[in-house]
Amino acid sequence: MAEQKQNNSKHSLLTTSQAILTLGLAVGFLLIACGIILGLMVIQGPDLSKAVFSAIGHWWWSFLAFAAIGIFLLAFLLAQFFVWPVKKITKVMLAFEEDPLTEERVESLHYNQELDNLGKVMNETMGQVQNLVHSQQDFVSDVSHELRTPVAIVKGHLNLLERWGKDDPEVLEDSLSSSLAEIKRMEVLVNEMLELTRAEKLTVNADQVQTQVWPVVERVYHDFQILHPDFVWTFDNGLDKAAQVAIRPDHLEQLLIILLDNALKYSTERKEVHLALAKAGSWVEIGVQDFGQGIAAEDLDRIFDRFYRVDKARVHQPGGNGLGLSIVKKMVAAYGGQVQVESALGSGSSFRLRFPLTLQRVADDSKEDEK
Repeated sequence: MAEQKQNNSKHSLLTTSQAILTLGLAVGFLLIACGIILGLMVIQGPDLSKAVFSAIGHWWWSFLAFAAIGIFLLAFLLAQFFVWPVKKITKVMLAFEEDPLTEERVESLHYNQELDNLGKVMNETMGQVQNLVHSQQDFVSDVSHELRTPVAIVKGHLNLLERWGKDDPEVLEDSLSSSLAEIKRMEVLVNEMLELTRAEKLTVNADQVQTQVWPVVERVYHDFQILHPDFVWTFDNGLDKAAQVAIRPDHLEQLLIILLDNALKYSTERKEVHLALAKAGSWVEIGVQDFGQGIAAEDLDRIFDRFYRVDKARVHQPGGNGLGLSIVKKMVAAYGGQVQVESALGSGSSFRLRFPLTLQRVADDSKEDEK
């Protein structure tokens, strides 16, 4: 494609920027030269000008020819100097169009600040596009891998029933139960993938979205207390009830549910979960701590990756698709927040969500401190 475009451009050299710039510079230089000659003629007077022209009369046309050639050559070189960076940028962009994963980049142009800034923007844009391409490839690969197992299981059970299993009530019941479980797992996976896609595309207007943190956290905390009475629950609240952050209440609730669900899943021995609210400067912090198996240091950097699971034994368990923390990270980032985690093997994990207080609330707190 790049070669085709380059070949097409060869048929229209007279309309290129370099040709137009060369012609314009040449005409400009000629006008300047004519102006200088006319100025000298006026300054010297008609008698002296006539004497000068008589002395060089037999060299006059040669002088004009060399002057014209020099002017056009100078104009061409200047045009080449101005247009050459644009050609280099065009070459890189054509290579990028042909291969979106190319390693070619626009080189720095220190002698032209505008084109240098343009090159930097293009390099950043190419990097972002390539990151998206890599993410898409990884996403398709991960989804294909995740769906391959449940599809194979369902297919195996259906083949078993087709051959002879449908005549055995026990085999029929087991196959249907296993197939429904795998279908449920695929349903959960698809729903989580949709949630992750929405989180990645989430755009927020902080001036229009304001939520009081305390009521939402307290409601989710009581809901989990009722649903899981076998756990020991603790809620430490050090936050003003009127404190607000820029996040939709349903999204804040979703974040809490994901973190609390994870805390429950990995608390197999010591069934205890702590929930905490606090204010740290101009930030609101929401902490979720469990005392389960914990996370190894080498896994901490990857727990927010799609489909990554710390406990490999949970690969085939419902709800263990490894997308929850990816959704948390994307959604929190969209609202200008932060996600922090501390963990150690055998000691549990502590996740902390941090959101900036709204400007209005920060201003009110500052006034109260002054009083």
